[in-house]
Amino acid sequence: MAFLLGVDEAGYGPNLGPLVIAGTLWQIDDSHDDLAQVDLYDHLGDAVARKPKSDRLAIADSKVIYGKRNDLSLLEEAVLATGSHLKSVIPIWQAVCEPDLTDQPRTKHAPWYHQRKHASPRHASSERIAEQQERFTAACEADSVRLVDVCVVFLTEARFNERLSAIGNKSTVLSHASLGLVRRLLQSIPTEPTQAVRIVCDKHGGRDYYAGLLQHFFPDAWWQIQEESRSVSRYEADVDSHEITIEFRSKGEGFLPTALASIYAKFHREVAMLAINQFWAKHIPGIQETAGYPVDAARFAIDTERQRAELKIPWEMFWRLK
Repeated sequence: MAFLLGVDEAGYGPNLGPLVIAGTLWQIDDSHDDLAQVDLYDHLGDAVARKPKSDRLAIADSKVIYGKRNDLSLLEEAVLATGSHLKSVIPIWQAVCEPDLTDQPRTKHAPWYHQRKHASPRHASSERIAEQQERFTAACEADSVRLVDVCVVFLTEARFNERLSAIGNKSTVLSHASLGLVRRLLQSIPTEPTQAVRIVCDKHGGRDYYAGLLQHFFPDAWWQIQEESRSVSRYEADVDSHEITIEFRSKGEGFLPTALASIYAKFHREVAMLAINQFWAKHIPGIQETAGYPVDAARFAIDTERQRAELKIPWEMFWRLK
């Protein structure tokens, strides 16, 4: 066997809403000598495509397939069709994060997350999801490919600010959360016999150097630098008997496991923004919705100022400080 792992985030830039990081872990057969040459788009071509098609599941950078605001249908199709066999594919507000910190007790969630329930599916049809699921499952079985696990790290505004205060740098918060997620997913891989694993992450806030972070998260491994450039930073090491290659790439979503991670992250992020907008619409009828990005987030902060004071919602619970 060999394994492919992809990691991506959604919500790094906004001031409102959560930062969400997702990872997908795939198992393939052992007939591949060079994992860098394995392209799951080729292997699963009967079921998936890089762009929306009527008879294929769209798996690509979430920005490509989520072009229409408030239409979750393509995201839902990808999440629900690929994750039907997994333990949890619907948004949860208390996903596990493993940064290099003593884990603080969870703060009380903001009221827009508290006991939030999400109808699923919301936009996609159940019939189409079932069709896509059947097609995807058949393609995986035909080519000895399996989606083993998906993990989602969900940092609410308050949790993000706690991490930022402890770590001090926004891109490092992302790196710590992402590598904690990688470490968690690696636990799903059998330790014997030795497994080859290729990991592809989208780059973290323009960072080009990751050797120190990798050494910190995997202190028993000896990380060898293969390349560090603007386009890709690549490292190799043996970790718990696994032969690991990890890449941090610009446009890492060209790698299908990373593209699907992008979709899972974006889906969770958008459902969270839906919860936020619905909460404030109840308190301020007619308020214009927000996607949480800086300029519009500032407008939204002004529009909600009086109600936040009345509801005693702390600034750190509402606004991500960077």
